[in-house]
Amino acid sequence: MKFSHLVFPGCVVLVCLWTSCGRSSVSSAVASSYESDTVPAHETVEEGLKVRPDVLLLSFAFRQETEALDQAVPKLKAAVERYVRAATEASKVEVTVKMKDVRLESGRKMAGSDAMAHGVLEVALPESLDFWGRSALVATLVRVGSQEAAAAEKENTGLRASFGFPVAQVRDPEARRDELMKRWVDRARGFISQAQSERSPLQLVGCEPPGAVKQATVSVDEVVLSLAVSCRLDSVAK
Repeated sequence: MKFSHLVFPGCVVLVCLWTSCGRSSVSSAVASSYESDTVPAHETVEEGLKVRPDVLLLSFAFRQETEALDQAVPKLKAAVERYVRAATEASKVEVTVKMKDVRLESGRKMAGSDAMAHGVLEVALPESLDFWGRSALVATLVRVGSQEAAAAEKENTGLRASFGFPVAQVRDPEARRDELMKRWVDRARGFISQAQSERSPLQLVGCEPPGAVKQATVSVDEVVLSLAVSCRLDSVAK
């Protein structure tokens, strides 16, 4: 006798339902006093390996309007270098920049040409910084971006700046691949031991190569790493 194929996903999510038969008027009043739109809802986070992030990623873009494109590129370069220098001095940690692209457009406006450079600022998150220290660093970077955008607008030289919000990440998530695989194998073996019988032992078959390690940011102090692994369970022929 052979079991039908079962799909064993890489991530198993346990959903716990909690119900109550009612609350007293006192408990309702207390609960309502704490419920407000100003308090963020507690979101359910994907299951995975929880680690401390080691870098803040902050996207940025500088746009320059000039009469000629060859004038725009040096101005964009100078603007990016000024921004990186300001972020480094304010944060007092290691800051690096990765440029993504430079877009050049000409003839769309009567004034002349338009160029945009965008990239990502990588700001180190020292292990010694606690939650509040990391939050303060985020606030510092937001302030620096606001100052750069305001200064560009005030100078009125055709330069415009925009910045994303700093996001905590793990610089090298692939370094935890072996640990994630071991966790998955341990869980798979535990499931098999519970699901199989002596007459029909089970084994993993048809496994697909796992993809890239993914990460989901929870806070400046926590990132969840996950690795999608897909296999089938089949009975062992005797």
